[in-house]
Amino acid sequence: MRTSTRFFGLFAPSLLCIPLISAQTNPPPPDPHEMVTHEPRTLSKPAERSAALGLLDRARHNYNLHDISAPYALKVSFETNGAAQTEGEGTMEELSDGGSHWRWMAKLQDSLVIRIGVGGRVYGTNPSEIVPLRVQMIRSALHWPIMRNAGASAIRVADVERDGKAMSCLLLSSSIPPNPAPRSWVETEYCIDPDTGLLETWSEAPGIFAVYDYDGAAEFHGHMLPREITIYEEGRIVVHARVESLEDSSNIDGNLFQPTPEMVEQGGSFTLASPNRFPMRVDPSDSPTSTFFQPVMVHAILDAQDGRVLDAEVLQNSDRDLSRAAIDLVRSTSFSPSGFQQEIFINVQFHLPAVELGGPPIFHSSVRWVIWEHERKSVPVRVPSRSGK
Repeated sequence: MRTSTRFFGLFAPSLLCIPLISAQTNPPPPDPHEMVTHEPRTLSKPAERSAALGLLDRARHNYNLHDISAPYALKVSFETNGAAQTEGEGTMEELSDGGSHWRWMAKLQDSLVIRIGVGGRVYGTNPSEIVPLRVQMIRSALHWPIMRNAGASAIRVADVERDGKAMSCLLLSSSIPPNPAPRSWVETEYCIDPDTGLLETWSEAPGIFAVYDYDGAAEFHGHMLPREITIYEEGRIVVHARVESLEDSSNIDGNLFQPTPEMVEQGGSFTLASPNRFPMRVDPSDSPTSTFFQPVMVHAILDAQDGRVLDAEVLQNSDRDLSRAAIDLVRSTSFSPSGFQQEIFINVQFHLPAVELGGPPIFHSSVRWVIWEHERKSVPVRVPSRSGK
């Protein structure tokens, strides 16, 4: 029987700042795509922060196709490979009338997802059908790789160079931990070409990197989408997507934006939320604890209505027992529903056991883990609007 522990993400960022005397945490494991390998500098002066936020805004603009007032058609092909429930070759098409009507369709193996936005409501062929993890990853990388509320974040920056190209890598988090590694577990990383304003790499969490290739790309109504996006996990390619075309389409059949009678009868469907991050601290159930934490990052998608985990994968496998424990904990946990299918990155922070309180850490596969949490009120489910698509 599946046991479920409810964990509420609304208040979760507060767990990142749990005061622990002399707490120690391993840095993220080395990754061939990690651009920041030396200590970044923290931006504290208003002028420096303003310049960094301006660079992020400029890069974000390229991916905001919603402000294009002319009808357009976008076509994408992709291949995926990894540990997700659905992998293989697929396609995605998106249409917009340049106003309030839109439609997108994605095929991956036996999965076919259609979403139509009209009159402030969203419809689908099967309103409760799961959007595969890999499809949501591609849409995140194409439409909302850069967070919208960056101004509230702590920012560190490192100037780097790869393949002869200079980039500014911005590391964002809710707060910078004491004595952080060059890349902290809590930081999201954006590497941007300061001359062109183009996003070159995006890493929502350690262990996953989206690399953007603009070779052959052309400006479209003031926007520049990449020709290819390659997403790596632990150095392995899990997604390779190609923008086959992005073009004006003044002759789109208006009927494509109308939901079928069956869609209307079934009621509105859910849409996708931009990526989010939760911490999850776990303690041994029957052992004294050390002052040592070992994080493991889990990547998952959550059901729109009940917050259950629909699919999940581990982004670090340096310790198989901890990785297995991390994904088991996440899969057996219900999170707060939002009305949107959520893509989340869960920082599972293992508070390692010890022979005596505060002693040296020990670990063996028979350790039983429990989630450390407070009682909190659930987030109310809401009907999704056009935002997020």
